[in-house]
Amino acid sequence: MQPLEVTSRPYDGFTVVRLRGELDIATAEELRLRLRLARREHGDRVVLDLAELEFMDSHGLSVIINCYRSVTEAGGSLALVAPRPIVWRALEITGLHQRLTIVDTVDEAVAAAPEPAGGAGEAPESEAPEGGEDAGPAADQAAAPVAAAGST
Repeated sequence: MQPLEVTSRPYDGFTVVRLRGELDIATAEELRLRLRLARREHGDRVVLDLAELEFMDSHGLSVIINCYRSVTEAGGSLALVAPRPIVWRALEITGLHQRLTIVDTVDEAVAAAPEPAGGAGEAPESEAPEGGEDAGPAADQAAAPVAAAGST
């Protein structure tokens, strides 16, 4: 099993979150937390780059669905980029491929996104990032593996 790596960065008014490895029951909660932090730091216009995601189970789908609901309720958007065939199949089986924006590149995701309603998708400037491995500008570029719960 390859651990999940999650990186986030701002890009042209969007929060780009890149996933690499496997998204399953062991890593879904950590991804949920990392998405919440990335949105807090960079805003509610989210692009999930799935090009290097090798596997996703129903727990991963649940995280994506909840992220979609949260960002759209906040006036933002969610797009998925370049899912591999195994990930595409999970999206197709559940019908999510018809409800979500799925494109080939980050630039296409940015171009396809609706304009935010009243600036709701922008991160508040006064909010300081929380401590931990996501805090600070270096975290935008560094990948951090997500360990399975209970593993050391």
